[in-house]
Amino acid sequence: MAPQQPAPTDDFAWANPQLRLQLLTDPAAVLKDRGLNVPPDMPLPVMHEFVRMAYLLWVDGKIIPIDQFSIDPADEGLLFGRGVWESTRTVGGQPWLWQSHVERVKQSAPVLYIDLAPERIPDAKQVHDYVRALTTQDVVLRLNVTAGRPGKPGLVWMSAAPLPYPVPSLKLRSHVNPVQKGQPYLTLKTFQYATRLRIGQQAMKEGYHTALMVDTEGNLLEASHANLFLRLSDGWVTPTADGGLLPGTVRHILLQRSPLPIREQKVPHTLLGEVREVFVTNSNVGIIPVTQIDGLAYPIGPETTQLMNWLNPKTPGGVQYRFVDSGTTSR
Repeated sequence: MAPQQPAPTDDFAWANPQLRLQLLTDPAAVLKDRGLNVPPDMPLPVMHEFVRMAYLLWVDGKIIPIDQFSIDPADEGLLFGRGVWESTRTVGGQPWLWQSHVERVKQSAPVLYIDLAPERIPDAKQVHDYVRALTTQDVVLRLNVTAGRPGKPGLVWMSAAPLPYPVPSLKLRSHVNPVQKGQPYLTLKTFQYATRLRIGQQAMKEGYHTALMVDTEGNLLEASHANLFLRLSDGWVTPTADGGLLPGTVRHILLQRSPLPIREQKVPHTLLGEVREVFVTNSNVGIIPVTQIDGLAYPIGPETTQLMNWLNPKTPGGVQYRFVDSGTTSR
């Protein structure tokens, strides 16, 4: 008697019957409905990985399909923006700079009076296990925490998305930030993110990748979703974190450990004509050069290239699929 062959695994056992039928017949169409246009020659096993990425969440330690995810209608993260979040890319399945993101969540939650037990925050191993349950690809990971409602704690969940296709450089459009300095949602990663999105979208409509935010006194702050670094005649600077910008994890690494000295200072918008090199940073993309701000052009200089080679995560082995994005993803 011939040995019994193992039964094929069902990649979509987690899906409801209607979705499972769609996934078995046309997974590319299902992904398109989730905003992912996969190439026709993508291998089917890889396509299945992107399906899991699009449809499976980590919620308080369990992996569940998105149609089983629910949030209390009275959760104040939903009603009033009392929520905090973090986002970073993975490298070989490991979340980049994860401990820095965890510490920021711990510091941010109390500012919004969110009672968050530290053990509910996933550690690097839990993140890795979640990502590898989805895919062999590296991803952009997002961690979310809501405040809940009186008498009931909020949710802690993670989602994953494909890494965006890397752009060689960015064009920024200056825009005055209408929000006054000192507001928590300028300096923390909170659910009150609509102003940043709106400003960035307006810049995109004008033909730029994203916005360069300027305070009401005419000083540079940051890009909509990334911190800003500029090479002046006397060295590298980044705008001072004085309540008007979100000091990112990559920014912190550069200020503490960069092989080229970087200092914080106020940078008037009028200094842009004297700038030699520019780049922006966040933990989803690392360093991306800036080659235009408004009508001014800048080269991708040797020092920017040096810092990119020093900091940016190395591409892991194997085939890594990317999806075209119009600019930097939310940090």
